[in-house]
Amino acid sequence: MTCPLLDLPIVSPYLGRRYTECEQWRAEILDRLRAERPRLVVLGMSRRYHADFSFASYDPAWIDALFRTVAQLRSNGSAVLVLGPVADPQSSVPTCLSAHLDDARGCAPQRSQAANGEGIAAEQAATAAAGGHYADLTDLFCSTERCPVIVGNTLVFRDDNHVTTEYSQLLTPVIGALADRALAEG
Repeated sequence: MTCPLLDLPIVSPYLGRRYTECEQWRAEILDRLRAERPRLVVLGMSRRYHADFSFASYDPAWIDALFRTVAQLRSNGSAVLVLGPVADPQSSVPTCLSAHLDDARGCAPQRSQAANGEGIAAEQAATAAAGGHYADLTDLFCSTERCPVIVGNTLVFRDDNHVTTEYSQLLTPVIGALADRALAEG
């Protein structure tokens, strides 16, 4: 289970109950952010929610909760940078690569399948309307047509949704520049 900072009820299919631990965690984090008043809050989260978790990423409840969260963080005086989703590799990358030893392109999904353009646009609009900054990360994971699972000699995903430490380290300067820009623009 992952807990978004967004105020949305989560039902754990694993536990068979409402996952109140997310609500407790969210309250503690928001209290701490109110007390510490950071100059910048970077909000990154999984978008892998659907019927089993009581809501779907990019649905109206998700977009409304994102708007409210960004507005709440902004009202505390913090600049807010929302990181868009990473591309969805559509399968376990190591498993796929083991079946495509001679052609990793067989594991690279089409950009249109790996990135939800409409959902990203809705998140971007909600974030901007609440006074935050939004970083669409799609181009960091995809070309115009496909989303490769190996870039240079670096594996991008360690499973079906987690970015490898090595690829994250390659992206550090870009994410740093996005954070700097959000701070500079407020």
